[in-house]
Amino acid sequence: MKKALLVVSFGTTYAQAEQTCIRPVEAALTKKNPDFQVRRAYTARIVMRRLEERGVHIDSVPEALEKLRREKFEKIIVASTHVIPGKEYDSLRASVGDLPLSEPLLTTDEDLTWMAEFMARIAADEGHPVLFMGHGTDHAADAVYARLREKLPSDVFLACVEGSHRLETILPQLDALPEKRLTLAPLMLVAGDHAHNDLAGEEDDSWKSILENRGFTITLRLRGLGSEKAVQERFCEKVKKVL
Repeated sequence: MKKALLVVSFGTTYAQAEQTCIRPVEAALTKKNPDFQVRRAYTARIVMRRLEERGVHIDSVPEALEKLRREKFEKIIVASTHVIPGKEYDSLRASVGDLPLSEPLLTTDEDLTWMAEFMARIAADEGHPVLFMGHGTDHAADAVYARLREKLPSDVFLACVEGSHRLETILPQLDALPEKRLTLAPLMLVAGDHAHNDLAGEEDDSWKSILENRGFTITLRLRGLGSEKAVQERFCEKVKKVL
């Protein structure tokens, strides 16, 4: 039987982020599922369009599924690498129909407990508080970030670029820290545009600049979640549930 595992990511225009965050997840899934041919698709149309302008084609989900069906694959599993079950995941679920589809990284309460412990380990490694940047959304899944916040220890903070959990919502907590030293890190699959510009950029409205202007000494940890072996393994566990 021909079997395919279609690994679906939001996507990135950053070549380094693709190499260090998306490929390692795909490689981990390939290693765990040697009897499946692993293929790639993105869900972000703007990312695919910008890559196409550079001469790089990445299949959309419908394109990838059509190719797999033409190639006579008898079993197709779809693996999501999305962080939350938001708009992109809803669109993905609609695209795949009744095909088996794995959950996003942060779906269940157990996922949130696991992630809070993972974030706490990073803060312990850094030796001082860490502020993570999530994406955020106006979708109902924005509540995931609120639930995750409730599980975080006192030296770990979370805010988002979009949605209702923006940086300004936690500035009073940050200002109250006894030591004005923070590590900034993305809570996203890839360290792409948001990480390099909104989080760590030199513009006045980046989180780094805002916090430095408030007297903080900033350390950057620009590693997407996909580069972390623990996260790669977590995605493998998600896929295992739908095999």
